[in-house]
Amino acid sequence: MRGPLVKKLIYILLFALSIYLLVLLFRAMVPEPPSQEIEQARVAIAIARDHNSVIYSPKIFREARSNYDSAIISCRTENERFALFRDYEKTRNFAATAQKKAMEATTKTIARSNDLKKNLESEIKRLNSEIASFEKIFNIMPLPQDIQKKHAKGKLLIKEAALDLEKEHYVNGNVKISEANEYISSSYSMARKKLEEYFKGYNDWQDWAIGTITESRRTGSYAILIEKIPARCHLYQGGKKKYTFEVEFGRNWMGDKKSRGDMATPEGKYVVTKKLSNGSTKYHKALMINYPNKQDVEEFNARIKSGQIPSDARIGDLIEIHGDGGRGGNWTQGCVALKNDDIDLLYKYVSAGTPVTIIGSTSTLGDFLSNR
Repeated sequence: MRGPLVKKLIYILLFALSIYLLVLLFRAMVPEPPSQEIEQARVAIAIARDHNSVIYSPKIFREARSNYDSAIISCRTENERFALFRDYEKTRNFAATAQKKAMEATTKTIARSNDLKKNLESEIKRLNSEIASFEKIFNIMPLPQDIQKKHAKGKLLIKEAALDLEKEHYVNGNVKISEANEYISSSYSMARKKLEEYFKGYNDWQDWAIGTITESRRTGSYAILIEKIPARCHLYQGGKKKYTFEVEFGRNWMGDKKSRGDMATPEGKYVVTKKLSNGSTKYHKALMINYPNKQDVEEFNARIKSGQIPSDARIGDLIEIHGDGGRGGNWTQGCVALKNDDIDLLYKYVSAGTPVTIIGSTSTLGDFLSNR
């Protein structure tokens, strides 16, 4: 009895061992899914995404994602097949390509991000410097609204680009700084052209100034020379400069006065016609000049005739050199304003008949720009 039982047990053990060996052999023959390769691709893509490769290297990042998705689909497809027929070679290739592309996207993103950051920092610094130069030169000018708006828009975009730099939004920042550059360059070009047009009167200004100073030297008398750039009033005696005062003009001072109400300060050769003390003027003191003179009237009529100004325009008058200045800007309706202490001193030396010459500048445009 014991012999057959032992024999039976041996058969059972041998059968179980055979099954176990067959299972091991089956498992050995069934290919394993490339889970590790897929996970490595996923991690590489996550790293690329964290570095904003979707923004800085979008094409390569899309390729990485596409290959990763293909690896997932391929793996699922093979898993649904009979175990012995599964082939994960395509899956591995997709996963390997996804990982490679993701790593490439990260590398290029870091390099491009650094380049964009450096460019953004450099452009912000350059444009802020240009703005400082612009404002040093042109803030004194009564610029038209379109130029002022362009300049203001450029400044706003630079501030927004600086915020993007802080937030590491380098692509957006570079887009804004590029747009800001266009506004700043355009406003500078337009303002420079306006200034160049104004300085076309330089030769006439020099003739008037030299004539006034020469006459003062010849007669030994006083003469007033007022220049708009920089805003100064010079008192000469015997051809030599005795005093210089800061002055303020009409809001629209740049260029000659064309008509009443244009807020422009006239340019030309005049004389003091009357001295007005405290009780005779709403300002501290005033020196009235003979604007409009004969030449001003002729130029006004010519402008009417040519259509430069409306036919119903009226010529200005009551132009004075007066006190109550020192407000830090151009605010008069066309007069020349001095601080009260300065008008007191000027008033002391000037009399009716004293020459008053008003010009744009004694400096050339080049000298003016180089000194700013």
